[in-house]
Amino acid sequence: MISATVFLPPAIQRGLRGLRSVAACAVEYGPRLHATSKRWTIAFSIQRNAGARYLGAITRWCALIDASYPFGDVAIHPATEGGIMATFPHQLRNTPSNPPQPWREGKLCLDSPFGGERRLTAVRDPVGDADSRLRWHVERAQLWLEHAANDQLLASGDPFELPATPPLTRVPEWERHRVVHDESASSFEAWRGQEGAFGTIVLGAVTDIENAIGVGRFAARNDETVREWMGRKLAKMDLTGFWWLLPSPIVLPPWESPATWGQLRRAVKAQGLNVDDVIRWLLPSVRGSRKSSFLLIGYPIALRVGEPTSEVHWNTLLLPGVPEATGQPRGFRPNARGWWARDRIESFADKVSLQYLSTENWNPDRLQARGRLPNVVCNLRIALLGVGALGSVLAEMLVRAGVRDIGLFDKDLIAAGNICRHTATFSDVGELKVTFVAQRLRQVSPAVRVTEFPEDLPTSQSVLVAKLDDFDTIIDCTSSDEVLMLLARAWWSIPRIFASFSMGYAGKRLFSFGMSGHRFPYNDFTDRLRPWLEHDAKIWAAREEVLEGAGCWSPLFPARHDDVVMAAATCVKELETLVAKRTIMPRFRVFSQESSDDGFQGFRLETAPPAVEAMAL
Repeated sequence: MISATVFLPPAIQRGLRGLRSVAACAVEYGPRLHATSKRWTIAFSIQRNAGARYLGAITRWCALIDASYPFGDVAIHPATEGGIMATFPHQLRNTPSNPPQPWREGKLCLDSPFGGERRLTAVRDPVGDADSRLRWHVERAQLWLEHAANDQLLASGDPFELPATPPLTRVPEWERHRVVHDESASSFEAWRGQEGAFGTIVLGAVTDIENAIGVGRFAARNDETVREWMGRKLAKMDLTGFWWLLPSPIVLPPWESPATWGQLRRAVKAQGLNVDDVIRWLLPSVRGSRKSSFLLIGYPIALRVGEPTSEVHWNTLLLPGVPEATGQPRGFRPNARGWWARDRIESFADKVSLQYLSTENWNPDRLQARGRLPNVVCNLRIALLGVGALGSVLAEMLVRAGVRDIGLFDKDLIAAGNICRHTATFSDVGELKVTFVAQRLRQVSPAVRVTEFPEDLPTSQSVLVAKLDDFDTIIDCTSSDEVLMLLARAWWSIPRIFASFSMGYAGKRLFSFGMSGHRFPYNDFTDRLRPWLEHDAKIWAAREEVLEGAGCWSPLFPARHDDVVMAAATCVKELETLVAKRTIMPRFRVFSQESSDDGFQGFRLETAPPAVEAMAL
């Protein structure tokens, strides 16, 4: 398993010298090259003034070091012999290695803040510094130990850390699935007073997102709805489900989730509740059933330590199969009490492992925490006319940033020539553009409602008004005079936000036009755009036309995908401004790519087309 090193890299030699200078740390052996993992290992011990619960005065550790040191990973694990056996906050679940190794799996999380630290001031892994990097990790381990001994790893104001869960189920049918819910501070109100209660759930497939099972409805034992899924409609699945809300996190001290039914019983008993009460209640629904059954066990959590609870966290268990109540249960009478006794010592025995399924919170606030448009934009009901290159990218950007209601209008099919600057791929050629884009948007967001309109806009004014009446924002990405003329003929009693986005020749300009009103101001738009189109026509005429192939007389509009993406991003910014200002005066802006001998310089606003003669043709 461990082989003696033949050549010790100089960088690790320097790291070892630095480690030997750490007070209260004794190097026991190493560095040795571990044959299987190809990492260098150093065994060392840390001595403290006194022991504490779960911690001895002397603890043994293993440092696992990538061969690329001082780059790569440096991991500090408890040693198998003499190391800590419990799991604490800021530590991976501390189980024995499988297959057995000189270290346990409970890697310490040392490169993130703990105990009230703030990242910018306290946590800076000196990557690239061979002399100090290994020493830094060991000194961080010493600090971690002091906080663990004094129960100070989670300090007031720290982000709440969930207890470490066991490995997920290996049942082939379900190991690739994940159960998703959408709990938030808003839905938390529905759970007030429900601590200790349990009931049933309705599960369904999240359409267009593979292996995602959504919790559609939580119902009390009297079948009254507690709360429902706020995302789009789920597809029916033949599953049985239950929920149980506990008053506080299910934790085995110091900080890990139960791994067996027996551990779950002990953890729940500490909260004054009984697991067997819930099992006996749900057994009639699962005994002898061929359906898979799930139990969601949840508890209220705070976003930060010391703050009031504001959200429900759920873990999902795959319930074991339970045989029918027939025949003679061995050692018990064939009655309700006997069947329960059989199930208790077989299917739900203390030593039986809990089968955890991956469980995730897909509330939009959680999914878009890394980047989200203002709520006033997210709440728009958008009709997007044209989902070609620009429209498809714009639609995806809007949905990724939080837009939840969008209608797609386009009758065209995806062609092979579209792929170089569209979000589609060659496997989508021949499919309706709206069908492909709608499916992609649903895969991007479980909350989005996408309506498909694979057709031309109606020419009848009344029909067009009715068709678009559900939308408060109408965005044109068609570059079609006919579409804009139709919008100009229609009139809506409640003002709409109108926007038209199009790209100039070779994608080097973006034309942005918008306003708030009862109809689209076509004449104003064409008057402002005409000089730019005439300018582009001269440029296009001066350059060799790009044709799709022999026999194709229609020249292709040249624009690369990167130009389309930059233009779409600018459209998002422009839409934000249009929504914020809601101006009744038309707003027309031209963004031009600026470049020099040093390369791309960004976008700049242009007020008038430059003279064609002044440009390099």
